[in-house]
Formats: sequence, C-alpha cells, structure tokens
Amino acid sequence: MKRIYSVLLTSLFLILIPYSLRSASLPDSLLTEDAVYEYTFTDFPLAQQIMDELRLRESLPDYRLDMTEGDLYFNNGYYYQALKDYTRALENDSVREVDERYMSQLHRLISCYDGLHNESKKMEYIKKLQEKAEAVGDKAMEAVAMFNMGKSLFYQGQENEGLRLMEMATERMAESDYKYKFDNLRYNYNTLIIFYERQERNEDALRCIDMLEKVVGQALDAGSRMEGLTEKEQKAVFAHRAVVLQRLGRTTEAREYYEKFLALSHENSRDDYLIMPYLFDCGKYDEIIRMNTLREKFLKEQGDTINYHMTTIIKSLGMAYRDVGNYAESSRYFERLSVLRDSIKNREQESAALELAMVYDMNAKDLRIQEQAVRMERHLVVIALLLCVGALLGVLLFLFIRHNRVIEKKNVAMANMIKELQKKNEELFRKQEENIELRKQCNLEDCLEETENIPEKDLPTEETDSEKKNEADRKLFERIEQEIISRQLFLNPSFSREELLKIIYIPKNKFANLFRTYAGVSFPDYINNLRLMYAVKLIQKHTNYTINAIAETCGMSSRTFHRLFLKKFGVTPAEFREELKKEGNKDSEDKPSET
Repeated sequence: MKRIYSVLLTSLFLILIPYSLRSASLPDSLLTEDAVYEYTFTDFPLAQQIMDELRLRESLPDYRLDMTEGDLYFNNGYYYQALKDYTRALENDSVREVDERYMSQLHRLISCYDGLHNESKKMEYIKKLQEKAEAVGDKAMEAVAMFNMGKSLFYQGQENEGLRLMEMATERMAESDYKYKFDNLRYNYNTLIIFYERQERNEDALRCIDMLEKVVGQALDAGSRMEGLTEKEQKAVFAHRAVVLQRLGRTTEAREYYEKFLALSHENSRDDYLIMPYLFDCGKYDEIIRMNTLREKFLKEQGDTINYHMTTIIKSLGMAYRDVGNYAESSRYFERLSVLRDSIKNREQESAALELAMVYDMNAKDLRIQEQAVRMERHLVVIALLLCVGALLGVLLFLFIRHNRVIEKKNVAMANMIKELQKKNEELFRKQEENIELRKQCNLEDCLEETENIPEKDLPTEETDSEKKNEADRKLFERIEQEIISRQLFLNPSFSREELLKIIYIPKNKFANLFRTYAGVSFPDYINNLRLMYAVKLIQKHTNYTINAIAETCGMSSRTFHRLFLKKFGVTPAEFREELKKEGNKDSEDKPSET
C-alpha cells in the first residue's frame, strides 16, 4: 500500500513540475489588474510582464484587458500602442452596449488623440461623448466633453473661450460623484496651469496650483492605486510654483520650490519640461542643456524620437544654445526641430494608413488570442486529468490513513494484552514458588510417608485414592514447571523432553498427559510459550536489542520467533516494540517537569 502511494505521489509531482515552472517568475498575488496600475509609473517592464500574463491566462474579459493595457501605454506616453487597445475595446459589444463603459472608452480615445495632436479625430470622439452624455444625463461625462472642447478651442486660437469652457467643466467635475473625479480634476488643473502660464496669467495659474494641491490631498485620502503617482504630482506642483512665483517676483520662494523639484529629479524625467520656463527666466542655461540632453538620450534609447515631447526638448536646447551665444549649435537644433515637425505632420497625414495597420495588428492579435485559447483548453484538459489523479490519490490516502489507524488501535490493544498476560504469568509463577517453598517447610512429604503405615482398614476409599493421585500429579507438574522456569531451561535451543527426563523422573505414560492437563498445551508449545513471554520481557527491558538477538537469546530462530509471536499475540515483535516506544513518549510528555 505504501509503495503504491509513493509511486502515485511521485508521478503527480513530475507531472506538475512544468506547470509550476511556467508562471514561477511571477507570484499569483501580482497577477491582478490593480498591480498593472500600481507599477505603471515605477516599474513599466514589470507592469508589461503582468499584463502579458493576464492576457495569457485570460484572467479578465477581453474589453477590460484592452482598457488596462491601453492605460498602461497611454500613461507612459506610448499613444499609438494605446490607441490600438482603446479602439479594440470600443468595438467590443460589452462596451458599446453599456453606456458607462462606452463613455469611459470615448474619454480614453479623446485623451489619446489629444496626445497625438490629431484634432479632427479628437473632435469626432468629443461629439460622440457629448451626445451620449446628454442622452443619458451623465453630468460628469458632459464635463469631460466640455473640457476637451475648450482645450481644442484654445489650440485653435480662441484662448479666452477655451479657458472659460475648461473652467466651467472643472467646476462641474468637482461637484460630481464620478468615481474617477480626482483623476480628471488633476488632469484639468495641470492643463489649466500650463495654459495660464503661457498667457502669463500668473495669479490664475497660482490659484489653479492651490486647487491642484487640494485635489491631490483629497485623492490621497481616497486612496491611489498607482505607485509613484504622488511623487510625480508633487514634482509637477513644485515646477509650476517655481515658474509662477518667479514671474510674480517672489524669487526666494521660487528658488525653494526649485530645490524641492530637484530633490525629486529622479522621478518622471518626462515632466522636466515643466521647469524650463523657470530656468530660462533665471538664465540657468547649463541646467537646461543638461536636463534636455539626458531626456533626448533617453528617448533615442527607447526608439521614440518622433513625438511632441522631442520637439519640446529640441526647441529648449536650440533656445538655450542661442541665449549663451553658441549660434552654430543653436542653428543645428532649430534645423532638427523643423525636420521633426515635418515628420510629425507626415505621420499625422498618414494616420489613415496607421489605422489600417492597426486593424491588421488587431487581426494578428485575434489570431494570437485564439492560439492562446487553444493552449488554454489543452491546459484545462491536463488540469482536469490532474484533478482526477489528485482525487484518486486523496481516496487512496484516506484509505491508507484509515487502515493505519485501525492497525494502530489493534497494536495498542495487543500490546496491552501482552503486558497484562505477562503480569499474570509472573504472578502465577511467584505463587507456585511460594507454595512449593511452603510445602518444603511443612515437611509435607514426610507426612505422606507416615500414611503408608496406617492399617489397611483405615486407608481412604477409592475416591480418596483418585484425589490423592491427581494431587500428586499436580505437585509433580508444579515441580517440573518450577525446575524449568527457575533454571531457565527453556532458553536452551536444544532443550527437549529427553533433557527434562534426565533432570526429573517422569513416567513416560504420564509425560504428555501432565502438560495437556495442567498447561493446556503440548510440551513443545509450553516451552515456546515460555520463550515468547521471556522475549516480551526482553523487548520491554532492552530497547537497544535487535529482534534477531532477542530471538536467539530465547532459544529460537528468527523466522520461528516472528511466526510464533505473531500467531500468539496478533502483532509482530517490531510492532509491539513500536507501541511500547509510543507509550513511553506519551508518558514522558504527560510527566510534569521538575522546577
């Protein structure tokens, strides 16, 4: 039974090894949607790895996988990658048929096209969001559409109207109970601050900075699921305050906030452009060149050089070199800026081709997902098989444990019975020895000789003679038994009937009958029983003796000893010893320790 159980357990272990190693690199606690957002800013490769595993396992519905992956890329500035996932999610029936999901996805697409500076596509989705929000009476989504409408107007030259709409939209969002209210307010205030800075409306910019800090504090109280977001927002606030306070003539305060900004310079270098107006106003051209050169190098290493972040970097470098009088270097950067802007325009003009390529990518992704589904089905079949094997092993284990418990209870009972039998035998032998000694002291044998001189007329009846005969036989057997036990003749392996007859005279016609009558067994069985009881005493007393040594000491071969012990007591010598050990351990645990 044990061997079968071991083989089955080993087989199951070997089968499970490949499946346990497949996802050993990531603990299950990390494989959640929240974990993707948590590491979006602080560990982008880890967030990507989690996202890939979620897709492989199909841990979420398709539309939520697309939304989450799109958010991951969008928050890190990879707008084209985000656009693919966002568009795919919008086409999912689970999104289009649920108003809240549909509007939320329109909002994502608006933000994505805003990052790509594709105003025509952005306005298309703004109108769709506005129509749906008005139809269902969703004030928060109406505010989202209004804010993005104002932002577009600002870019188109209608700055005052655009800012008015953005302020109104921000007020409406603040009054709503939208679950992503704080995320939207942080975006709104950051955008308003930048626009007010461009127009040098510094008091309005400072007011919005105060509101932004208040919103960030409220968001922290509500809990944020993005690790590193707080540091990112603090860095932005420090940059904005440095810029605005410098322009308001509060240079000491501005310098303090600039130093706070530098203390977080290792966080989100992508946002370093926010401090550039302050550096230009203070004439810190070396710092401008250092920051932008590092950022330019980073984008080149990422292979992401045709975007508006790069235009900001190159423009800042061109202006900094110009202001320090290095016109050759400045001219080179402005030339690069012109080429880069043309490249971006060409990319925007090729948006239709990009969308076709996106559809192709989506079809390829569909194929990959189908392949993953097939693999998952195979995995499920294997898992089902493993569950069946596990269930079978569970049944076998249950039967094995139950069988062991039955055997254990039986062994305990047998061990107690053996010890009780040994005590009774020892007590019997002791009383027999006392009787024999007592008879010797009373000279019972002399008394019996005197009865031989009694006249025949005074002899007992035939019945009395029979009783005396039986009494004599009993005394003879007691003498035989006392001789065998006291001298431990039974321990001699060659001890036999002939050896006994040499020691004590026993009529041959009485030998067998004496043992049958008074011992209840034959002479060989009687001797073996004595050997077994002596073996029990040795097992109890000498725990370091081997079973074979005990058998040899008792005058038996190992094989005969095991066979007779099991036949008489129902347990093997080894099992009896094991039960004695368990009982000894239990007694030692129950015994109170000395103080």
